[in-house]
Amino acid sequence: MNYYKLGCNFDFALIDKVAEINKKYESKITEFYGSERSTAWLAARPDFRLPDITNSKFSEYIKRCIDNNIIFNYTLNTIHAGAKRELAEFKTNKMYDTLDRLKDAGVKRITVASPLLLELIRDYDKEIDIEISTIMHVDTVTQIKYLKEKYNVKKICNNLMRNRSIKFLKNAAKFCNENDIQLELMVNEFCGVGGHGYATHCVLRDSCYICHATNITKDDALLFNNYPMGHCMDARYADPYNWLRLRWIRPEDIVKYNSIGISNFKITGRTGTTDYIMKVAEAYLSQKWQGNLLDLWKPLETIYTEQAENDFQQRTFIDNAKLDGFIDHWFNDENFDCSNELCGITCEYCHKYYLKNNDKTI
Repeated sequence: MNYYKLGCNFDFALIDKVAEINKKYESKITEFYGSERSTAWLAARPDFRLPDITNSKFSEYIKRCIDNNIIFNYTLNTIHAGAKRELAEFKTNKMYDTLDRLKDAGVKRITVASPLLLELIRDYDKEIDIEISTIMHVDTVTQIKYLKEKYNVKKICNNLMRNRSIKFLKNAAKFCNENDIQLELMVNEFCGVGGHGYATHCVLRDSCYICHATNITKDDALLFNNYPMGHCMDARYADPYNWLRLRWIRPEDIVKYNSIGISNFKITGRTGTTDYIMKVAEAYLSQKWQGNLLDLWKPLETIYTEQAENDFQQRTFIDNAKLDGFIDHWFNDENFDCSNELCGITCEYCHKYYLKNNDKTI
């Protein structure tokens, strides 16, 4: 059985729809995650991308989730909450007020990316469940051990770029399963190539999240040619096979990760429409997807056009059915790790796979 954490847009219909599909499948959506505009300064999203809702609606929403056996994970996952002086003078107490409000509303868990915020939160509250965000870049099993021992962290969202580091994942899963920690992998995140198109840790990633933390309006985000997101979009479309280099996990490949001890997964898309979120959620619960692989991800372009994701026409079509067996390259050789290669030079697997399977579509 798999357990999914789903991005939440605070639409009440989303709760009802999730409750219905949870009845259909053995695997379940057991957790929502998200945040709203009043806490944008603590979140890894700019203000304009977060819903502006009242405290009463927020409390009602959390209660409805609990009534439907869905816990709520609130994302306080910025890596830049302001200068230390600001935190010392007034922002720390403001954050503590936020924590009290969240707990009073019934929030079960919070996600944190900043080690400083983690320290402050744990000093204030010894008991609230904490999840480490993928943004913190947990890269080693020893880091997980440290976070558990020092901060009683009970959940780790794996570094996205480690999704195909099979030896690491096996060791991390073993440690987590033996120490009451949930190891979670993001499944439909197509981030990673930055401005270069290589299968490597994105050199722009921290800059991206700093921009997310400090942008307020859409116009802010579009400054400097939409840096750095503009680079990301250009790199993905420069060559179609760049999409294969990203660290997505197809619905059909979930079973591969089950075989190494992982059963917790995160479905991204919390700023998307309910129809889009549900389409992707059902794909993962059913472990089946037909059509374009890229449609499992909220297109970055829709952030700025506000177009419904299901109406967006992708510039590239990658037939999901032709990716059966693609991931075996990593699972069949657990010691192979893209981070040890010069992508496109010492390893050309993604490019060659694309060419072998390409007949105008992959």
